[in-house]
Amino acid sequence: MSDSLVSGTKAAQKRKAVLRRLALLAGVCAVCFLTAHLIMLAALRLPYEDTRLKTDLGGMLVAALLPVLVLMGFAGRRHLWGITLCLLACGAAALTALLPR
Repeated sequence: MSDSLVSGTKAAQKRKAVLRRLALLAGVCAVCFLTAHLIMLAALRLPYEDTRLKTDLGGMLVAALLPVLVLMGFAGRRHLWGITLCLLACGAAALTALLPR
């Protein structure tokens, strides 16, 4: 094989790996922000009377969980277990938001 052919295939492989990582990061961020939104909706359904207290509590939860979810989702690239855990967290938040009071 010629050197240009080998370097061309290596460049294509690197480009494919970078695009795959970018797509994974975009998917993880989208799922994490959806999870954060669902957590805020669930926090608004808390039995407290003060709406400001509910949103402050939801904001604290989101501020604590969002970076952890993004890091967990992007760090777990092997066998896509990171995005799977993020999807499970999103599903749990969706079920919590859908449950009746």
